[in-house]
Amino acid sequence: MKKLLSCFILLFPILLHAQAINSSWGAFIRFMNADSFAGKKFRLEAAVKVQAIDPKAEAGVWVRVDKVNKKMGFFYNMKDKPIRSNNWAVYTINGKVDKDAAQLVFGGLYEGKGIFYFDHFRLWIEKGKNEFEEVPLSNGDFEADTLESWHYTKNLNFATTLTTDTAFYGSKSIKIDGTLFKKQPEPGANDSAGNYALVNGVKIYYESYGTGEPLLLLHGNSQSIGSFAPQIPAFAQKYRVIAVDTRGHGKSGEDGKTYNYDLFAEDMNALLDYLHIDSARIVGWSDGGNTGLIMAMKYPAKVKQLVTMGANVFIDKTAVDKIVFKEIDHQLKQLKNDTTSWGKNRARLLNMLLTEPHHTFDDLKAIHCPVLVMAGEKDLVLPGHTKGIAEHIQGGTLLIAPKETHDYPSQNAASFNKAVLDFFEKR
Repeated sequence: MKKLLSCFILLFPILLHAQAINSSWGAFIRFMNADSFAGKKFRLEAAVKVQAIDPKAEAGVWVRVDKVNKKMGFFYNMKDKPIRSNNWAVYTINGKVDKDAAQLVFGGLYEGKGIFYFDHFRLWIEKGKNEFEEVPLSNGDFEADTLESWHYTKNLNFATTLTTDTAFYGSKSIKIDGTLFKKQPEPGANDSAGNYALVNGVKIYYESYGTGEPLLLLHGNSQSIGSFAPQIPAFAQKYRVIAVDTRGHGKSGEDGKTYNYDLFAEDMNALLDYLHIDSARIVGWSDGGNTGLIMAMKYPAKVKQLVTMGANVFIDKTAVDKIVFKEIDHQLKQLKNDTTSWGKNRARLLNMLLTEPHHTFDDLKAIHCPVLVMAGEKDLVLPGHTKGIAEHIQGGTLLIAPKETHDYPSQNAASFNKAVLDFFEKR
């Protein structure tokens, strides 16, 4: 959730002018020019109290620095220290404004079914060593008759008002009423969209969204349908999205067979048969990209178009960054004494990464459908390997996303989604 909230806050200026949203959480915001604060330490305080109707309801104070290059600098949102107390208390965030800061942005966060109160925002900026000077904040105590200087989105689950019901300082506070909140089902845990298919002797869980031509989404190692939460709404506007938990992942079962991508591809081929789908577009991320490539090689009639993100066709130090092997070794050591079913399954999935896949670049010549081969400029899969994949697929299209990582689909979903949809539309 921390990552999702940070994405939300980055999009806040856009959402301010959009139609009302329906989200399980929201925020209000204050913008300040940071020219005179650049390179200096700061301290932000605010008083918060939460009347939690759902025990999981929580609030927080957050700060972000927007840099002159439009990148995000300092960021903290208290998701590691959520506020659930029904008593007023002051919470503090200490940090440092980046030297190339353009704006200091801050406010309050709230999530879940409850009533959230915020009051008495105060900001101090470093004046000298261990010496801070308070910066006056207009309407920082919400004593005005309006929410001047503050901005918030229209959220169907929350009503934002000024109130005299309770206050930490003065007579008023800002009140976010989420008593009518109803949690929306999320991808990977959406019973109304979910179903099971018995394929190859294993119960495979999948969720369906939207209408149109079928689009199969395949996630990465130890991930699940929820990994595609930023993609599903965008893709479902155009396609019938079928998001799948690979065997041994999420809600899907497994039968003890050794995991490998050829087996995963066999499962997906059988799932499409089960759903009476002759041909589908496929988007595969990481392990899902490996599976997608194998499907295109072994079951060409089933793959109309393919997008792979951060995929590899074999595993060695020419294919992926050496840090991958170190991290796998570290995680396997941590799981050594874990005898739970989860721990054993996780170890099996990690061990697969050390031996799979085991195809060659030449094997890719069997692929004849349009393929977009994607990776981040800072991907765990090395650029030379990604280029090798594209070069060995007849008519393959290469996209190395500048400054992006292996997590491009989640860290910059809007850009990733546009690249995928544009590719599908142009072919």
